[in-house]
Amino acid sequence: MRTVEDYETIRRAYFVDKLSIRAIHRMLGYDRDTIRKAIVDAAPMPYTLKKPREAPVIGPYQQRIAELLAESKKLKRKQRYTAHRIFEILRGEGYSGSEGAVHNYVSRERRKDEYKEKYIPLEFDPGQDGQVDWGEAEVILNGERMTVQFFTLRLN
Repeated sequence: MRTVEDYETIRRAYFVDKLSIRAIHRMLGYDRDTIRKAIVDAAPMPYTLKKPREAPVIGPYQQRIAELLAESKKLKRKQRYTAHRIFEILRGEGYSGSEGAVHNYVSRERRKDEYKEKYIPLEFDPGQDGQVDWGEAEVILNGERMTVQFFTLRLN
């Protein structure tokens, strides 16, 4: 797997040293397609799976885990199912896989819910609302660099 540093070396050889793709191939030993990719993009593309990996052991239990997570959301916060508790329930139902596989799957499923947008857009008529904040900045005052506190007020 190529790193950002590898791409930087290739790009420097091509753009700064004005070497050809063939010369870079001979000098650094990288494949010519890799060199072409490095010339176009400054960083290597992250690896992505073409199709999801099969999960032969946990696969049949994914629906049950989803049911348990949905049930868990309805419970009070302190009574919700942990990944360990979900593993114990599945083991009682015949699951023979590892606890780590259940932990990984549960954490991926929970993360899907976390990334939903969680904000309320604020809309006001002009002059009806204001936003206030305190801040800190470095300024040069009378030739000296110093940190000052400031107050901002923005009327909406």
